[in-house]
Amino acid sequence: MSPLTPHQRTVLTYIGEFQHKRGYSPSLSDLALAFGVRSKNAIAKVVNVLVREGHLDKDPKGRIKIIEMTEPEDFPQPMTLPLFGPISAGFAAPVEEQAEELVKLDDYLVRDQAATFLLRVKGDSMIEAGIFEGDLVIVERGRNPKVGDIVVGVLDGEFTLKRLKKEKGKYYLQAENTDYPDMYALEELEVAGVVRGVIRKY
Repeated sequence: MSPLTPHQRTVLTYIGEFQHKRGYSPSLSDLALAFGVRSKNAIAKVVNVLVREGHLDKDPKGRIKIIEMTEPEDFPQPMTLPLFGPISAGFAAPVEEQAEELVKLDDYLVRDQAATFLLRVKGDSMIEAGIFEGDLVIVERGRNPKVGDIVVGVLDGEFTLKRLKKEKGKYYLQAENTDYPDMYALEELEVAGVVRGVIRKY
């Protein structure tokens, strides 16, 4: 059995978490959307490598079988950190030394792990919403989008990160940068996921 690449390990972990959460296996379409891949063939190649190396198995219809998890470390443990505060962003305030609570970052940032994925931001069209190039956005699939949500939109087949707006009964996408125009679909506008948070490393 050859060592897995980081990407292969990530795909395998995602499949295991998806199965553990939902009780069934993700389809190639699910995996392609979760990893931002347009072609199902690309994700199928990764799955086939995992099958060939003995990490996955398929049923007679070609669907991924449920992974038998025997070791507790097969699933990553949630990171828990102490929460202090609040801290003043204006004038200095007395220091609170006692942690208010312990926060599991998974629970705080992610509501449905099997439906959640990360996207790396490219460009400056969302800077007025505090989203900058290089940031990671936390995106949840399957959530019903509301007008005003920041979403991963699919505009005439092209993915883009914008705010969902509606005017005169018609939905469109709006940048959070006045240098960019509003975006209307020529044929079709879909929402692939709703942004739930932003991660930035300093």
